[in-house]
Amino acid sequence: MTTRARGRFRAAVPTGILVVGVLAAVTGPVGAAAKPHATAALYVAPKNGRAKLLGGCKTAAYSQINPAIRAAAVGDTIVVCAGTYTGSASVKVPISAKASVTVTSGALITKAISLIGEPGAVIKANGLVNGVTLLGPGSAGAVVNGITAEDAIGEGILAVETAGVRIENSTVVHNDDGGPKSAWIECQNPGQVIPNDCGEGLHLMTVTNATVLNDTVEFNSGGILLSDEFGPTSRNVIKGNLVEDNESDCGITIVGHNAHAVNAAGVPQPKIAGVYDNLIVGNSVLSNGTTGEGGGVLLAGAASYDNTISDNEIAGNGLSGVTIHEHGVDALSDDVIVDNWIGTNNITGDPGTADQLTTGIFVEKDSPKLPKITITIKNNTIAWNHYGVFDNTAGPLHLSDNTFRHVEKSLQL
Repeated sequence: MTTRARGRFRAAVPTGILVVGVLAAVTGPVGAAAKPHATAALYVAPKNGRAKLLGGCKTAAYSQINPAIRAAAVGDTIVVCAGTYTGSASVKVPISAKASVTVTSGALITKAISLIGEPGAVIKANGLVNGVTLLGPGSAGAVVNGITAEDAIGEGILAVETAGVRIENSTVVHNDDGGPKSAWIECQNPGQVIPNDCGEGLHLMTVTNATVLNDTVEFNSGGILLSDEFGPTSRNVIKGNLVEDNESDCGITIVGHNAHAVNAAGVPQPKIAGVYDNLIVGNSVLSNGTTGEGGGVLLAGAASYDNTISDNEIAGNGLSGVTIHEHGVDALSDDVIVDNWIGTNNITGDPGTADQLTTGIFVEKDSPKLPKITITIKNNTIAWNHYGVFDNTAGPLHLSDNTFRHVEKSLQL
């Protein structure tokens, strides 16, 4: 299994992986018509202390989340009342012709429902792979709102092979804390330099048209991850999130894990895989990667292109505020970095590169086989760094109307 960049390196999808593995595991025939249903609200509340709760929480029919999910029909809303929930559900997902992995989750969602947490609704995912899992095309259009997911081995919230999901107003904290001996496949990738990285706090894996809005993602090994193991991850909006103090890895990572996303000449194959046309806007990305190797917003891997990084506040991260790493015959081009406020970053230095001083934006190319990288860097304010933009790509970079304050060298070639 070869390695690909993530925080810095990440395992690529092996050639034999079953691209339809998750679909086959959790759904029936794609496109099967659902029967008409009058939507309902199902309440979940702890067995003890209900007298102090309000409304439907006093008489909730369920004391655990997954039984309510199983009982819900498409379109239903599950209201999770204040309390701490530890129950789990599991499903086996094929990852190759001969192997499968078990996903355990505090809330396993495989249909289009809304999981709405009231203030104080906490999924305590100790020993589980995920706090919340949105799994397979049946979950397309599902909503997760107001849930706190904490202490999972892997991701606090994972969405995989789905579309149009909304993850909003939730808190993802102290997840991604497994190690190389953990059973979850995200923990077991050889070659990665972050040994306790098990999928990061919030992960979109082969997801399209999703919205991740106003969430708090903090104190995980890594923050928010977009990747393409089973197919494209595209047209997602990551907006208004606080992503901070994920100390081992990046704040927001946009990375191509699927080696088939480009051909031998580095030309993208967007119908197969790739991480493209995503919008990262209006987020606060602070103090990530300070003990490991992690930038504020990092783009890397086989095919990570045509993404827009806009109107974010990015400061105090281990690698540069926006970091683009290319390692091999990759497609990393046509990304737009615009209207961001970028403070002091690259506080740890970027291992294996010439950039060891504080830097706002770093763009790297180390393969002569790669077509020229075309990146637009426009209308950003970059302050309190040694380098404003460090570029070793031989271009073309399109730089215009950027403001540099207290910067020793605005452009390093």
